[in-house]
Amino acid sequence: MKDIKISPKWAGACIALVFALFCQILAAQQPLKLIRANSNAVTIRDGYVILNDTWNLSPEVKPDRYHALKSATEKIITFYTDIDSISFKTAPGNTYLFAVLLKGKDTCYTQIVTSEGISPVKQDKLISPELLAMDFMVFRDYMEREHAGLYRYRTKPEIERLFDEGMKSIKGPMQRLDFGKKLMHIISEVRDGHTGTNLSSMILNAYRDSVKLFPLMLYFDKQSAFVRCSKLREFPTGTEILSINGKKMEEIKEVLFSYLPSDGQIKSKKRHTLNNGSFAFLYHLVFGAGDSFSIDYRKPNGQRKTASVEASLSKDFDCELGSFSRPAKDLQLDYLPGDIALLTIKTFDQGRLKRSKLDYSRFLENTFNELKDRKADKLIIDLRGNGGGFDEYGSMLYSYVAERDFGYLAAVYRANDPEPLSNNRNLGIKQSKFNTFKGEIVFLIDGLCFSAAADFCAIAKSNKRGKFVGEETAGAYYGNNSGKTIRLELPNTKIAIIIPKFKYLNDVKKTRYTDRGVMPDYEIIQSLNEVVTGRDVQMDFALTLLQSKKQ
Repeated sequence: MKDIKISPKWAGACIALVFALFCQILAAQQPLKLIRANSNAVTIRDGYVILNDTWNLSPEVKPDRYHALKSATEKIITFYTDIDSISFKTAPGNTYLFAVLLKGKDTCYTQIVTSEGISPVKQDKLISPELLAMDFMVFRDYMEREHAGLYRYRTKPEIERLFDEGMKSIKGPMQRLDFGKKLMHIISEVRDGHTGTNLSSMILNAYRDSVKLFPLMLYFDKQSAFVRCSKLREFPTGTEILSINGKKMEEIKEVLFSYLPSDGQIKSKKRHTLNNGSFAFLYHLVFGAGDSFSIDYRKPNGQRKTASVEASLSKDFDCELGSFSRPAKDLQLDYLPGDIALLTIKTFDQGRLKRSKLDYSRFLENTFNELKDRKADKLIIDLRGNGGGFDEYGSMLYSYVAERDFGYLAAVYRANDPEPLSNNRNLGIKQSKFNTFKGEIVFLIDGLCFSAAADFCAIAKSNKRGKFVGEETAGAYYGNNSGKTIRLELPNTKIAIIIPKFKYLNDVKKTRYTDRGVMPDYEIIQSLNEVVTGRDVQMDFALTLLQSKKQ
């Protein structure tokens, strides 16, 4: 049989004819969906991901195929032209055909092609860079659209550069936690303490029982790092750690801080996070694995030495951390020597208080009625460890210590909305209570005093209502980003992202710093010895302050 040669021109014509016939047959069965466009540029929303400047209409390609991002589940894919749009609910392993009429004359036949579904990723499996990039785009998209305070401490160009660099750093397959480390760094650089993830629990679950870690429990004071507890005889409590594997502890601390969230430039909360047992886990994530560690250290007697220690499972070096004792209840009123009243408020969390069968508003009313009846004139309000909760609990507490009517919130904004909200109960002038406390007050604060508790402290500090003893609060002086949040689960890594939807501005006077917490009038950070022996030096100082004639 003689070979028949077909020129490329005729071959193209034949293919176009066959596709045209196919479209006619398909149209006879069901109408072909048609949208219109005046521009070749098209934006595609593929599930969570928005793709700009990646697709142009090409009437000469029949059909022009868009290969969707891989997904394990159904998702919506939408094509947006300059004047129209079309959406398909897609499933893995299927195709979807439609046409775009360009400038009223050229028909662009377009086909969406979805790949077979992918299986959920296990912790120790490598994830392809394409799937990681998809998750990163979802993360970025939601942060830019839904985060109320994304540009509170960083300019928009700085944030955009941060996201751009994060995307560029995805150069190959990674395990889930390695990708999560990138997200942790970006969130830390955004400088918002209410933006969170579920990565801490993922890290704990991944490392706790099967991964060998740095075998010493450390305590960081303001300047140095010490062994808080250890099962290694050569490292007794109080041993100062100077370096690990040649890196000085100050350098290690600052690197680890760059992966922890906090408002603005506040570091007190980050220090507490390391001190609460997370150092070994975060060190392993950031600096990598090792069977042993070279440690340069100074013994309690001043002798400087170097030793190599073996990595260990966390359960093998877990030990009691020790702390000073505080009242057992979340809300409690006590009386101390010198006729000094102590009001402890450990939380503003409605759910936690309800579970403890504590009525917050009734407790405050009874407390300040009692203080008025007793003619108490000296009060310590202990807010240490109070991570916040219901905003109105802060303004309610301040109404019992305010010397006059006061402002609490100056404004509240929703994400990407320049107009402030008007329906928050903490806006406007608030009235002080009839039984308001008029005596001297000392507020105890620390690096765990956050969110609504920090807002209360900011109002009290701005109005010069008392003296503050302890550490810089974890929450910022000028307000926070919180309220209702979005919980986003990234489709491929299953990392959860918590994004705050509202930006709060406290009604406070200007202060020296724009990106810090409420500063104590008397900074007192516990030494390791005070922690181990359970000595509450912050409380001791507050008592001395109130017992003295001068403040």
